[in-house]
Amino acid sequence: MKNINWAAPDLVCNKIVFIDGLSRSGKTMIGPIVSSFNRTYPFQHQILIDNLVLLLNNKSITKEACKTLVNIFLNQNIYYLNISRCINLRPDDNSSIIKDKNYKKFIKNLKKKEGDYVIDKIKKDKFLPVFMSHDLLSYVKNLEQIKLNFKIVYVIRNPMDNIYSFYSKYNARYKKEKYNLNNPRFYSLSVKKDNRLLPYYAYKNNKKFLKLNNAEKAAYYYLDSMKKSIKNYKKIKNKEKKILVIRFDDMTQDHKNTLIRISKFLNIKKSKHTFKILKKERVPRKKDDEIKYKKRKVLKNVIRPKIFKELEKFENSYKKNSLFV
Repeated sequence: MKNINWAAPDLVCNKIVFIDGLSRSGKTMIGPIVSSFNRTYPFQHQILIDNLVLLLNNKSITKEACKTLVNIFLNQNIYYLNISRCINLRPDDNSSIIKDKNYKKFIKNLKKKEGDYVIDKIKKDKFLPVFMSHDLLSYVKNLEQIKLNFKIVYVIRNPMDNIYSFYSKYNARYKKEKYNLNNPRFYSLSVKKDNRLLPYYAYKNNKKFLKLNNAEKAAYYYLDSMKKSIKNYKKIKNKEKKILVIRFDDMTQDHKNTLIRISKFLNIKKSKHTFKILKKERVPRKKDDEIKYKKRKVLKNVIRPKIFKELEKFENSYKKNSLFV
């Protein structure tokens, strides 16, 4: 079995768009906005490609096996989407079909018959699939390894806002018991150490990681992912054609210019529906320095000075828009 040349059919869609970044960076705001543009499929969540690329990076899977599984997943996903199989009808989800510009078409497609004619139409339409990903830029070299034709809209957020959002959401969950990711709702890869599950990014420094409080664990995740992403971004050839870095605050404070940048990068145009989505995502938003100050103060009180000082350096670079320069 070791010598089998694993393979899958070619991709029915020749280009994939990922809305990438750290957890709580603002991807769920920008994703629906991007998928509101013309000639795009609805914004979708996925975790499979993230996990497969991470396995490839750690040599836990072959390049051929990774590419095969990615192709199968993408082909099935787009085919199912075009016959409205497994569509998300939860009204409050940011990936809900109900919020999509072509909502009525997807409801109509519930009665659509299966067949190869669907594949022919997919190839003719050439719509862009838009998927959320997590920290994919950290492993972009492995994404290139499987020769996937991709573009990444990478969302970054002020570290204080990003970490506070992560910390405030998950702090209560991990205060109740010993830190352990053994929860069926956790879908990212984890590693087992001393009979508990830890996030994949902590496997090398698990003892150090476990000594951190929950705010510091969030800071550890932010710093680890950002350093890897910046390092790998600088190594990418023709990066301006493959990666577009978007600051959260640029979308909320200067959305018109940000939309122009996205439009040029993906070579697609806004639709009438874009303005509806902007309103739902509360874009533009008023800048509230008082709230930012309170978040920063909370973090400063719970994160040890050495770690906080490093976060301040990243914050200054973020404000100067120089993190990826």
